[in-house]
Amino acid sequence: MNEKTRYETPIIKLAVERKLISDKQYDQCKELVKKSKRIGLESSIEEVLVKQGLLNDEKIQELSEILRLGETGDLFGGYRLQRLIGKGGMGKVYEAVHEFTGRKVALKVLNSQFSKEGTTITRFFQEVRALAKLTFPNIVTLYDAGKAGRRYYFAMELVEGPSLAQLVAQKKHLDEREALSITEKIARALAFSHANNVIHRDIKPENILLDERHTPKVTDFGVVMHQDDDHMTLTQEGFMVGSVHFSSPEQVEGARDIDGRSDIYSLGATLYYMLTGRTVYTGKNAEEVLTKHLVGSWTSPRRYNPAVSEKTVRLIRKMMARIRERRYQSMEEVATAVRKIVMPNLYLRVLIAAGSAIAVFLTGAIVEVVTHFIEMTFLR
Repeated sequence: MNEKTRYETPIIKLAVERKLISDKQYDQCKELVKKSKRIGLESSIEEVLVKQGLLNDEKIQELSEILRLGETGDLFGGYRLQRLIGKGGMGKVYEAVHEFTGRKVALKVLNSQFSKEGTTITRFFQEVRALAKLTFPNIVTLYDAGKAGRRYYFAMELVEGPSLAQLVAQKKHLDEREALSITEKIARALAFSHANNVIHRDIKPENILLDERHTPKVTDFGVVMHQDDDHMTLTQEGFMVGSVHFSSPEQVEGARDIDGRSDIYSLGATLYYMLTGRTVYTGKNAEEVLTKHLVGSWTSPRRYNPAVSEKTVRLIRKMMARIRERRYQSMEEVATAVRKIVMPNLYLRVLIAAGSAIAVFLTGAIVEVVTHFIEMTFLR
C-alpha cells in the first residue's frame, strides 16, 4: 500500500490494507465516481466497488462494524480484528490476532447497548467465569477478558473447523461410530464441567465445534448456571433458558432446580440429530415443539437411518427420558454406556480383521504345500 495515498473513507483504507482491493482498483473506481458525477449520477466509492464486483454489501458492513468497534482503525483491546465470524443477541464474535503475541483468537464482544444493562453483563461474566474454571481438551479455552472503552470482551480459543450442525448439514447424517465417538468426548467434557459446578444448559449442534483434527469442543456457555454459593443463577421460575429443539422438559417448564441431567437430555437430542440429520421433534412453531418435549413421543432414529443399532436407540431413549430420575444420572454414566456400545464393535472389527489375515495366511500356506506336493509327485 502506498503510504501517501489518501483514501476517501476509512472503509476503503481498511479494504486496501487487507488486500481486499488493490490501489489500482481503487483508482479505477474513483474515476468511475467522477464520471458518474459529470452526468448527474451521485455514487459513493463503496457503491461503485460493489457494482464492479470487487466488494459486496456484507463485506462493506463487516468492515464498517470493525471500524466502529476499533479504538484505532481495526485494533480493539490489544487485538487486531480480522473478520466477523458470528453474532447473536448479546454480541458479536470476531476472528482476531493479539497485537503483541500474535495468537489467533475468537474475540467475543458485548454489544454497546448492553454495556449498562445489568442482567446482560451478569450473563456475559457468567460465561467468562465458567470458561475460566474449565480447562479440558474438549472445551474451548479462555485466554483473556476485560473492557475496552465501554465494551466488554473476552478472548477464547479459535476453533477453525465447522460446528457439528454444519458437519451434519454437509454429510446429511453421521455414521454411528463417528456420532458415538463425538458423544463420548462431549459427555466427558460435560462431566468435568459438572464436577466444577457448571451446568451448560444449551447443548446443541451449533455449540459443538470441531477443530482441524476433528476433535469436538463445547463452546458458548452464555446461559450457564453455576451450582456453587459464590454465584447467583439468572434462572427464574417460569422462564425457559435453552434452545427449542434441544431443551429438556424441566427447562421447558422453567424449573429452577436445573442440574446436569438437563445437559444429558440435550446431548441425547444432539446424538439423535447426528444420526438422522433431524431434530427429535418438529412443529409449526416453537410452542408446538416445546409441548412435544413434555408430552410427545419421538420416532426411532432407525426410521431415518436403518444402520443405527438398537443399543444406540436404547441409549438415546434413556438419555432423553422425560422424567429425569429415569435418565442416566451423570455424564460419567453416559460416557460409560457409550463406551460399552463402541468397544464390542471395535473388538468385532479387530477379530474380523485378524480372521481375514489368518485366512489369507492359511490359504497361502495351503497353496504352497499343494504346489510342493504336485512338484514332488508329478514333475520328478
